[in-house]
Amino acid sequence: MRPAEEAVVPAIRRRFPWTNLLLFVATVVSTLWTGAVFSVGSGWTEEPDTLGGLLIAGLPFSASLLGILVAHEMGHFLTARHHRVDATWPYFIPVPFGIGTLGAVIRMRGRIGTRNALVDIGASGPIAGFVVAVPLLLLGISLSRIEPIEVAPNYFFGNLSLLRMAEAWLTDSWPPWKAGLFMEPQPLLYVLVKKWVFGVGPMEDVLVHPVAFAAVIGLYVTALNLIPIGQLDGGHVAYAVFGRRARKVGEAASYLVLALAIFSSVGWLVWFFFARRFVGLGHPPVDSPEPLSPGRRVVVALTVLVFLLTLTPVAADWL
Repeated sequence: MRPAEEAVVPAIRRRFPWTNLLLFVATVVSTLWTGAVFSVGSGWTEEPDTLGGLLIAGLPFSASLLGILVAHEMGHFLTARHHRVDATWPYFIPVPFGIGTLGAVIRMRGRIGTRNALVDIGASGPIAGFVVAVPLLLLGISLSRIEPIEVAPNYFFGNLSLLRMAEAWLTDSWPPWKAGLFMEPQPLLYVLVKKWVFGVGPMEDVLVHPVAFAAVIGLYVTALNLIPIGQLDGGHVAYAVFGRRARKVGEAASYLVLALAIFSSVGWLVWFFFARRFVGLGHPPVDSPEPLSPGRRVVVALTVLVFLLTLTPVAADWL
């Protein structure tokens, strides 16, 4: 009889993923549409006369965003297959509002057997998406317009934060979101690139090109996935490091998300309830006593660095 590690894994008969393909095509259409609306509304292109021209106007945003999301999901998919974890092709989620998509999910059947595999599968998606997002961010900002502004940026107490919204309501002042400035997410890497690579001054800001906007959204989504809660990507990595204590880490992280809603953007409030109600704080156990390899410890450190670089808010005074 062969040793267990050499046992032949029965081949899984797979059908062509028609549902996955149709959802991806629908997501291409929805992101082309929202990208076109953004491009025309922000003055990057003139309003086209035909539907085809409108969709072409949305191509820079759609291709950039989907490039990041596809890299992210294929990182998970290929790594899961490498570790012989049964994983589906990504299910992309198109929506007719916002950025045109709610991202994508991959279903994995069965448990991930080792802590090393857990790190690989959890970290591969965010790192792959980050690697694609960074050059798109540099390209996008190089195509963007840097313009003078009348109000100094406030990156920590964001214009869409619960704190700023309450302040506007209590003082009967203009709603902060009507200023039309600083409304895109402000991940740390985005702020650093604007300041140190492109030399944006204290009373200037970037009017983002569609490619840059897609890259910023990609960074923001990376941070969402790396929150160390439950079975999010960050939750996988946290469980590989902390074991059953990862539940307490997830609980603390959920309150960090609540703080972000207060000080950065009300959108984090939705993520707080989603994480607590649907994702949950628990993680399926990994019974293998195998310790993390030195290489996986490096991957964990890189994952933490990516999380910090993609996280928002950012206090900008020291920049």
